[in-house]
Amino acid sequence: MPLPLPSITTMLEVLDTAASRSLDRLTVQSGRISEVGLMRNAGRAVAIEAALMVNGDRNKGIAVVCGKGHNGGDGIAAAGFLNSWGYPVQTLLTGTADELDSVVAEIFAEAGIEVTENALPDTTPLAENTDLIIDALLGIGVDQALRAPVSDWVGAINAHPARVLAIDVPSGLSADIGEIKGAAVQADLTVTMGHHKIGLLVASGPDYAGTIKVAYIGFTSGAFDDDKMRYFLFGRDDFDRLHRPPGRRTYKHRQGKCLVIAGSQGMTGAAQLTAQATMLSGAGLTVAPCPASLQLLYAAGNPEIITLGLDDKGHGLFLPEHVPQIRESLEWCTAVVLGPGLSRSPQTRKFVHAIFDYLEVPALLDADGLMAFTAKMDLLNATEAPLVLTPHAQEFAELFDHELDEVMADPVGVLGEVRSYFPHTVVLKGAPTLTLLSTGDIVVNSTGNPGMATAGSGDILSGVIGTLLSQAYDPDEAAMLGVWLHGRAGDLARARYGMSAMTSRHILKMLPRAFTEFNQQA
Repeated sequence: MPLPLPSITTMLEVLDTAASRSLDRLTVQSGRISEVGLMRNAGRAVAIEAALMVNGDRNKGIAVVCGKGHNGGDGIAAAGFLNSWGYPVQTLLTGTADELDSVVAEIFAEAGIEVTENALPDTTPLAENTDLIIDALLGIGVDQALRAPVSDWVGAINAHPARVLAIDVPSGLSADIGEIKGAAVQADLTVTMGHHKIGLLVASGPDYAGTIKVAYIGFTSGAFDDDKMRYFLFGRDDFDRLHRPPGRRTYKHRQGKCLVIAGSQGMTGAAQLTAQATMLSGAGLTVAPCPASLQLLYAAGNPEIITLGLDDKGHGLFLPEHVPQIRESLEWCTAVVLGPGLSRSPQTRKFVHAIFDYLEVPALLDADGLMAFTAKMDLLNATEAPLVLTPHAQEFAELFDHELDEVMADPVGVLGEVRSYFPHTVVLKGAPTLTLLSTGDIVVNSTGNPGMATAGSGDILSGVIGTLLSQAYDPDEAAMLGVWLHGRAGDLARARYGMSAMTSRHILKMLPRAFTEFNQQA
């Protein structure tokens, strides 16, 4: 089914191999442009970026290493443009001109260039003055380890000191899951056609693609199958479009009432960070129930947070008998954040399950709140309350019965499996963070950095998304907005404090600044 939110469909669509090939075919069938025209436009786009990479210096040599398929055709077209612009171009073909199909053969004839056929790195090495290599070996569709001569060229390209531009995707990288079987070209820049490819954004993709630029070469629009899973890239413009600043006559009860159920003995910091994040991301009121023996720790340094002490007999844990005591708060709030630092004790697990007997407002489940449902997914599937789950890879593996290695290697694939039976929004935290929408589509986040891999970062994300849920954003919107804002605060923290020294408190400090980048005037 199509996405029901009109504002979501304005996001940049990201393609896999099947969708890319379908778009090629449907564009040509529409009569908008021919296959040769698409290849010519792709070659021109690559040639322009190549000229920029050598700073327009026509004394710098450019080598174009071409396979026999259409990726090679894009490379031949680029070589033709560069040659006509006066750049010294060495064009190397892994096969022969006779092996080219009719489309590539027409481009070859049009380019009017000389090529070295059956080129091998040992017998036809790259010219000594090569300052830029264009990888036009394979492109999309790689699903097995590379074989000679392509594998030989990948090794030679990676060993050469020249900068590298890859066409569509670096050769050897899966355009579907970002996987590498054996080896792949290490690019400085990837020029991808029409749309981002999902494999460039996940798993090993960002490590091999370098900077990614999308070339718009004449594809038609609206040519996608709505019954299949779609991918989107969430960026600054999407945040600006979806975010609703406070109204001029608003007041604290309208700005969201968040109930943060988090923390335990030794993990009070998780509760503090989560509750602080709700306030710093715009919640009007935050109440934090807590074991009475820990109440002073919860309240310390957090004057904005209302704490509610629960008699815990000194255990430092949430207990099943606490649920009736916080029932009034469950009815009062407009969203619940449940889980950071709760502990995995059997008593706390029962407490979490009992909360669901009274849960009617949107809720975010994280960390120990999620793990309470391991082997109890029927409870999550049965609830009518809107949910956002925010697992990291290990938690996802345990909750949805996958191997950790599988989740790490193919996060898109495992989310695709979950979409078939799980009705709620799932935020799979990682690099990048992926959000499985309740509609079954996947959104790739565009912010964040490795410095955010620090204790407490996920607690802050829980608070941010919890605030948005409390402000009547639906779970899909709250997840996308919250993940982007959290990542943006992390990027601002990196700029100020440095990536290696960042802590979660630095991310927390940057939340208000991240908001100031947008028009907050009512």
